[in-house]
Amino acid sequence: MLSGWVRQAAQPIRLLVDALRREVAAAGTLLSDDSGLPVQDGTDGKLSKGRLWVFSDRMQAFFAFSRTKEGEHPTAILQELGVRGVRLVVDGGSEYNDVVAELGLNRGGCWSHLRRYFFNAAVQHVEANDGLRVITDLFLIERQVADRSDADRLTARRERSAPLVDGFYTWVKALSPKVRPGSKLGEAVGYAISQETRMRLFLAHGDVPIHNNLSELLLRQPIVGRKNWLFSGSEGGARAAADWFSLIASCRLQKIAPWTYLYDVFGRLLDYPSQRVHELTPLNWRLAVERGDIIPRSPGRAR
Repeated sequence: MLSGWVRQAAQPIRLLVDALRREVAAAGTLLSDDSGLPVQDGTDGKLSKGRLWVFSDRMQAFFAFSRTKEGEHPTAILQELGVRGVRLVVDGGSEYNDVVAELGLNRGGCWSHLRRYFFNAAVQHVEANDGLRVITDLFLIERQVADRSDADRLTARRERSAPLVDGFYTWVKALSPKVRPGSKLGEAVGYAISQETRMRLFLAHGDVPIHNNLSELLLRQPIVGRKNWLFSGSEGGARAAADWFSLIASCRLQKIAPWTYLYDVFGRLLDYPSQRVHELTPLNWRLAVERGDIIPRSPGRAR
């Protein structure tokens, strides 16, 4: 019964989620990641594979569902929204190769993923610690410039981070012939070299993050929840869940309570002009509340 309510209630928010998707897609830099979402087909109780995708501009986020992990899906998602030529920060997964090529995106790499390779290698290979120290220094620089403007951050990256990255790749390429490709260190070195161009993208843009950790964190919420609800009962249910995840994740990015937002917006949606529904996305709703244009409704407040 509860799952039915979730699916039915997703219908009125469809236009709102579409507006949210367009706002996120309009950003110059997007972060993305994906994870499995099992779906129950038919009445035999068997589960089939599904995929949950998240895209974020770091202010809001939207989720999308697909049946498989193939690259045609993120391509279709972003193409439908008119995305072209933006910067996309993701891990090294091949599922993003198609969307980058077909939509002309500039792909940025994730230094956290790269760090994970060297961290795992350090258990058996002491040399990996040299790489870890450089990556740690890069993250410390990012922490120091986190609150600065994009221009100031870019200057700091060019002056302080670029020499570290140059030194890191000089070291990696010198180490490559000396390590066994199948070893943990060999895997770390191979991944670093294969991702070099992507790993350097943040050095040319002040608004490009050094990692896509945020998209992983956004995915963690439905993944942790999946331990309770286990799977989606249908493809329609999975798509409805993606819409709810979109609104709730965006509320949290805007630091507003999802319950407060949803209660107020549901009281407005049914008679709200469709051409103005974008005014109720979490970002725009928060700004309207701060301006005093919207006074949030509550259970104890009469219409």
